[in-house]
Amino acid sequence: MRPRAIVAIVATTIAPLLIAVWSAAPAVAARTCTWGGTPLNPTGIFKQTPGATNTPSTEPAPFSATGPLAGDCSGTLNYRGFVAAGSTCAFGPFEAKATGLPDVVRAAGDNISGLVPALLYDKAGNVVGSENPQLVTDGTEEQNFLFTDCSSPEGLKEGHFSSVIELFN
Repeated sequence: MRPRAIVAIVATTIAPLLIAVWSAAPAVAARTCTWGGTPLNPTGIFKQTPGATNTPSTEPAPFSATGPLAGDCSGTLNYRGFVAAGSTCAFGPFEAKATGLPDVVRAAGDNISGLVPALLYDKAGNVVGSENPQLVTDGTEEQNFLFTDCSSPEGLKEGHFSSVIELFN
């Protein structure tokens, strides 16, 4: 093949790609918020009844989580929901109604050893953000060192948390 033909083929192949890249709309910057303070100063409170244990639960357990918002958000975010049957202190999915954060009405996620990543949804069911709480904050508190409540018959009924929220729009 002649050099001119090669250049023409490459140019006609790459040109539309370059135009698409250059004309693409810029990404919208996400908003970042904290919920329930920081790991060094957790102000969020979660409660679950019955308390979570190391033995899988036999039925769904109601829970709540509440805490102040900061960063690019303000107010107080509240969750009211259920941890799924079969959950333990270390593992298990949850779903909750969310109030206090505009455009967020529901959250769903999975507990993975005290880290509970969740997706945030609007009323149409679209994912509008993510939330990354950590419940292991209480592991530094003398009265609940390393979730010893999980080994008790009553289980872990309440504790502190902190979280980072990223809203996509």
